[in-house]
Amino acid sequence: MGKKDNPDDNTLAVDMVLLCADAVGGETAQRGVRALFRHFGGQYLYIPLVKENGASAKGILGALADAVGDSPAQKILEKLMFRFGGLQVYIPLERCAFRKTIALEIYERNYSKNESINNLAREYNISFNLAYTLWREGRSEKFERTLPYLPFLEFL
Repeated sequence: MGKKDNPDDNTLAVDMVLLCADAVGGETAQRGVRALFRHFGGQYLYIPLVKENGASAKGILGALADAVGDSPAQKILEKLMFRFGGLQVYIPLERCAFRKTIALEIYERNYSKNESINNLAREYNISFNLAYTLWREGRSEKFERTLPYLPFLEFL
C-alpha cells in the first residue's frame, strides 16, 4: 500500500506529531497537537521563526501549556518554530485531522465505559449522527486496522 492509497499518512497533524514525538514522547506530542488543533482549528496560524516572546508564540504556547504543561509545551513550540517558522499554516479542525483517533476514542468509551453516544457527541462538539458514524468507524478500525502502526495513537 503506497502513500497515495492512504491519505491520512500525509496530514499536517501526523507531521507535527512525528516532529515533536522525539522531544516529548508520542502521547504528549499527540495531546499537544490535538490541543493546538482544537484551539486554532479552522483558521490560518502564523508560526514565528525566532521571536519566542511575541504575541503569536505566546498564543501557541498557552494552548499547548494547558494540555501538556509548561516544559513540554516549550519543547513542542521550539520544534514547530524550527520546522514551520515564518509560515502561515492552515490548522484544520481537530475532528477532521484526528478523525480515526477520535473514532477509536468514541468506540472505546462507549463500549468499555458505557458512555452514551449523546454525551460523547456533546463532549466532542459534533452531531449525534457524526458521533454514531465515528463509532462505526472506530469499531471497524478496531477489528480491521487501516491506521498506520504508531504506538502513541493506540488507545486500547
